[in-house]
Amino acid sequence: MFEFIYSYVEREDFVRYLRLTIFVAFYILLRGYYVNWSKQRQVKQQIEADEREKKEMPEKKKEEAKKKKQELHEQAVSFGWGKKTRKNVKLLEEQLRENADELRNRHQSSYDAAEDHDIEEFLEE
Repeated sequence: MFEFIYSYVEREDFVRYLRLTIFVAFYILLRGYYVNWSKQRQVKQQIEADEREKKEMPEKKKEEAKKKKQELHEQAVSFGWGKKTRKNVKLLEEQLRENADELRNRHQSSYDAAEDHDIEEFLEE
């Protein structure tokens, strides 16, 4: 079949190079399939982890809120303030914390949008 090639290259060299070419092509083909398979597997695992985290999130938030209230109550008792003042201080601290988180998120999202806008002309579609 390859008799015409043997006039240019020795038979043993040709067989070696043919084997090498077959192995390399097979490796490239299998590597592509493996990369796609591992990518899909990683995505499935990440989706499962995200769903698990979503299910556990409300419970964690409730526990954290209870801990924060308990800590604030202990701090308020140590100052010797009245009951009404302690409640007002707790409410104010919670509102300030929520406002700070909201403001931080708003600035972060506006920063990200501005960052993309700055480099938009360099991005290719």
